[in-house]
Amino acid sequence: MLRRMKMLTGLLALWLVPATGCWVKKEAGKRMQADIAALQVELEVVKKAHAKEKEQLKQRIKEADRQIAELVKIIEEYRRATGRNAADVGVDIERIKTELMEIKGNIEVNGHRLDKLEHKLAELSKGTSERLVQEGEPGGKDEQVEDVKKEEKETVPPDPLAAIERPEDKKKFYKLAYSLLEADQAEAARALFSEFLEKWPEDAYSDNALYWIAESHYAQKDYRLAALTFQKVRTQFPKGDKSRDALLKLGYCFYAMERYKEAIPFLKEFVQKFPKSPLKKKARKKIREAQRRLGKSR
Repeated sequence: MLRRMKMLTGLLALWLVPATGCWVKKEAGKRMQADIAALQVELEVVKKAHAKEKEQLKQRIKEADRQIAELVKIIEEYRRATGRNAADVGVDIERIKTELMEIKGNIEVNGHRLDKLEHKLAELSKGTSERLVQEGEPGGKDEQVEDVKKEEKETVPPDPLAAIERPEDKKKFYKLAYSLLEADQAEAARALFSEFLEKWPEDAYSDNALYWIAESHYAQKDYRLAALTFQKVRTQFPKGDKSRDALLKLGYCFYAMERYKEAIPFLKEFVQKFPKSPLKKKARKKIREAQRRLGKSR
């Protein structure tokens, strides 16, 4: 993107150099005007794209702050389950905070770069607009605006859920969301499960809906967000059918994040609380794997 902007800047600089003492043919002048108009349209499209990306970065910063608080809660529960002292847990918490703050710092740096680029784009756009006013013909600017609007419409992706008809019956609604998850359409399934929770927050299937939202994050390898959502299943629906599975998956999430020390207590708690579970063997296997990896890292 920056390379492209440099090329655009260079072209604009060539067009905007004062032409004192130079004679330009009428046809060449028209071609110059057409080229400037094309550059103006492209600049507007790039500017709008960066504005959208800047807003997304702001949202990611807020999400990073939220994840810091949520992960601290999970570690605190881990401390209570294992009886580790506050100093050891403090090290874990600070490590997670440091990693997330690094993410936040990178986001803020990118945001600063976008601000500078946006300012540069504004200056280029202003200079191009003045040039067009001096050499442009009536109606040219309106045509450019229409071209920009047309290009924006072409670049906006269609809503994948717009064509999906939502059933009024809650069981059918739930089955529809689950069928999307089985079809490997994680984002669409997550959106419908979220709608289900908004419509029926206290339903018998609500804990299942939240659990499958967590599973969709896990399937996409977003283990931090999956862990946060599995923890919500346990706290919001402690007596629900999926609370047990959420405990196991918390261990899996920490294991996937290579947090083997944090994964083992959740896995052990699952084995102790649910000795008759058919998943007990898998949990024990995961514990052995985590312990082996810890041994290699020492």
